[in-house]
Amino acid sequence: MRLRLRFAALSAAVLLGTPLPARAQAARTTAAITPADLRTRLFLIADDSMGGREPGGIGDWKAAEYIASEFKRLGLEPAGDGGSWFQTVPFVRMKPDPATRLIAGTVSVGVGPELLVAGRPVTPRRLAAVPTIYGGAVNDPAGALPADSIAGRAVILTIAPGPNSVRSIGALGAALRDPRYARAALVVVAALDLLGPERVAAINAGRLTTDTALSATAVPAVIITPAAAAALLGRSLEGAAAGTGGRRLDGTVGFVREPVPYPARNVVAILRGSDPVRRHQYVALTAHNDHVGFDHAPVDHDSLRAFDRVVRPMGADSPSRDATAEERPRIRASLDSLRKLRPARADSIRNGADDDGSGTASILEIAERMAGERSRPRRSILFVSHTGEEVGLVGSGWFTDHPTVPRDSIVAEIDQDMVGRGTAQDLPDAGPTYLEVIGARRLSREFGDQLEAANAAQPVPFVFNYAYDAPGHPLQYYCRADHYNYARYSIPAVAFSRGEHLDYHQVTDEPQYIDYDDMARVSRMVHDAALRVADMDHRPALDAPKRDPKEPCRQ
Repeated sequence: MRLRLRFAALSAAVLLGTPLPARAQAARTTAAITPADLRTRLFLIADDSMGGREPGGIGDWKAAEYIASEFKRLGLEPAGDGGSWFQTVPFVRMKPDPATRLIAGTVSVGVGPELLVAGRPVTPRRLAAVPTIYGGAVNDPAGALPADSIAGRAVILTIAPGPNSVRSIGALGAALRDPRYARAALVVVAALDLLGPERVAAINAGRLTTDTALSATAVPAVIITPAAAAALLGRSLEGAAAGTGGRRLDGTVGFVREPVPYPARNVVAILRGSDPVRRHQYVALTAHNDHVGFDHAPVDHDSLRAFDRVVRPMGADSPSRDATAEERPRIRASLDSLRKLRPARADSIRNGADDDGSGTASILEIAERMAGERSRPRRSILFVSHTGEEVGLVGSGWFTDHPTVPRDSIVAEIDQDMVGRGTAQDLPDAGPTYLEVIGARRLSREFGDQLEAANAAQPVPFVFNYAYDAPGHPLQYYCRADHYNYARYSIPAVAFSRGEHLDYHQVTDEPQYIDYDDMARVSRMVHDAALRVADMDHRPALDAPKRDPKEPCRQ
């Protein structure tokens, strides 16, 4: 916590004068891809002084400076805007309007622990005597109300329990996007109790976007607690039938714009290929340099880790809930064992060591190895360190919409995101050969074959897990990694990951928990795969028709 406060107190002038973390000056790495080098890089990238590397903040600005300094040291060519190392992504922050408040009679609910402003950023809207209606459970299509009965009303929605009586957080996003509610005056989702503190903090902090327009036509949306929803409706939601009318609402809902304090930047560099013709084509190696910043309310690091190991094994992607009577002794035993090793430690920084410090360290190691090799690949290697992945793949979207090399010259892309874990402690079926593969054959079987061949040639090959690439998979990994923005332009693209874990988007995602030996194996395999594609006589053949890049992503 002391580090966070010191970080926040530094002046911009001082930070701009010494843009890199102090350890960067002393860091020395070798030409080989080694666990020690990855550890050196990752302890720097995920240091507390980086403050969680939120895009538009000083921490991510410093991370981009470090990445560019390494590309320059290795002798790569800058390929950003105007011949620089950087491509600035013009972010603005859309924050919930602090004046947002819903009033029904004597009940008044404002932005805070009972209400979050969500959905598409909209201009502040005045609500005057708007009737409420209970729309039922958003994940129960059989009970859905017709659109006409919702028009002009504030529709209050709940999320019904699914298998094993668990209410799914995935239904929340569906509720906010459902076109059935396009004519409502307001969408109210009674699901705030499902959100963990990290998601609540992210929503309250506001949304970073390159779209500076506040919508004057989109339907405003809020997420509230079930108790607040019942108070606004004027009756309990338990046993209420869809279509039940309630009280009338007054108030205001909306967003306001706020500039970001520091430029958020992609870092772009080229290792030039050897073939006189193909050197103007590129195999892109990518990772994202940003993470989700820090919280203003510190928690005990080890207590949170003991709790998440038992109750939230996928971190922020697990539903937020209390521990059961059977789980509490297991949490206590785990915490007691940690207390024997070290005292309590207050922590508020989401360091993002695995997400995606690991991928960032990996592409730097690959760049260093390629730069030190005697022969160059026939095609060039394009290294792109994206910003803004955590706020909706915005940095990769900006780069592919405004590429600094001809878009058609990029023949393939390999993205690494969270490649530092994957042990049996992280996932029940994981281990040294575990690797999740998303998108490899969706556009080009030949591209997927090259990846498989590179992997098969490794001393200890990985077992590619394609399960999360299945169409319609509820976790939507295909739409949640930067590779997708290349794929939407029909560039064969893959996302490699060693999976989620209890530290996902938590303050506990720190570099001491990384498996550096297996992370080095992933990096070597990606290095070899990139060279195989770069040396092909032809670009990977497409098996899928080209699509409109503006279409919504479909898993």
